[in-house]
Amino acid sequence: MSAALVALFAPYCQGAADPSALEQGLQLLARGHLQGQRPLRPEGQRPFELHWQPGIAPLESAQVQLSVQGQGLEQPARYSFELPTHRLLQWLMAWQAAGGAAGQPADLPEPFWQWLILGLDSQALQA
Repeated sequence: MSAALVALFAPYCQGAADPSALEQGLQLLARGHLQGQRPLRPEGQRPFELHWQPGIAPLESAQVQLSVQGQGLEQPARYSFELPTHRLLQWLMAWQAAGGAAGQPADLPEPFWQWLILGLDSQALQA
């Protein structure tokens, strides 16, 4: 991964604190897809797949598609959305930190699901 790309995204993704995590996140961003599992309460898990086409710069829009498998669904539920590439990268880095980088069934961070399902923007709430 180029040092210039790491430097470009670092201000948006706290990359100065952990440049290796940012570099790993950028490698995943370039891959364009991941598989994960969302834990269900009180028990169980729901598999999902995330595919994306990132923007070239942190503020450019990424095109994202989410497919969620579920019991009782003949076809996966599909969602398509756009968001700034740096926001997607932050969520991918959190997925990696939750075990996705080690090949474990990991979930995307809670702020992703709150943003997707409820329209809550944790960054706007903190401002």
